[in-house]
Amino acid sequence: MNRQLYTKKWSLIIMGSVFIGLILFFISAKSSSSEPVDRSELTPTLFIHGYKGGPRSFQSMMDRMENLQWGKKHMTIYVSSSGMVSIQGNFSNTPRPFVQVLFENNRASIQDQTYWLQQVMKKLHTEHKIQQVNLVGHSMGGLASAGYLMSESDIPAPTVEKLAVIASPFNGIKKEGYFASNYGEATTDLQPGSNALEQMEERKENFPPEIEVLAIAGVINGKDPEEDHWDGLVHTSSVSRLEKIVPFGQYREEQIYNDLATHSGLHELAEVDRMLAVFLWDETDKENLNSFDEHL
Repeated sequence: MNRQLYTKKWSLIIMGSVFIGLILFFISAKSSSSEPVDRSELTPTLFIHGYKGGPRSFQSMMDRMENLQWGKKHMTIYVSSSGMVSIQGNFSNTPRPFVQVLFENNRASIQDQTYWLQQVMKKLHTEHKIQQVNLVGHSMGGLASAGYLMSESDIPAPTVEKLAVIASPFNGIKKEGYFASNYGEATTDLQPGSNALEQMEERKENFPPEIEVLAIAGVINGKDPEEDHWDGLVHTSSVSRLEKIVPFGQYREEQIYNDLATHSGLHELAEVDRMLAVFLWDETDKENLNSFDEHL
């Protein structure tokens, strides 16, 4: 009889241990799964390419940032020339998801790109329940992002918290011969004094009063104050024109003096990666930023 009680006692102990182990296993599996997190807590960063840009435009930057654990690419959004939006990927439990936005017509006007961004935002809000985003635009991608912020629309959309533009020509492109060798509606908008750029400045009252803005410009021709500084295509004065649009106190600018800070090379520089990380995620782990320094 004592032996039977002893055996029963240990059977109960073993069964209890197994039961507890299963509970802990399922709790662990659930916490480490790719189940979507609360969308209200997510702030995706959208990367928007410039004139003639494409999938490679921001991919290496996102790869570098992912390697430094500053975030992770979760989604690619394709916009057809007719404005049809298709999404590849989804959001999971990554605190800083990256989204790459690609326009099929990468030579389109600012007006068209503004409309397409409206449709992208609508889809993120209605289908993915995204409440807020950051925008990073290179060159014309910065113009389209600013145009979107000043557009008047009743379309439900996430709130834009921060805007970063890289080498964006808010006063147009003055490089001799540039428009003779390029084509598309964008080339009309990118000329100094174009209607699109003038209208953007005229609508500055529509610029949201709470968004933080960072403009990054490249300088490849030294620090001589007598020189007209530029990145080989866009002059710093053209980038700085954004300050006339953004409400007082919301604008800051960084200029990168580096032979490699060309118009197409600026977003390939580690220094620019760091500027964006500090600006977009000012609560970024300092350890990750320190580890970044070690990679330089």
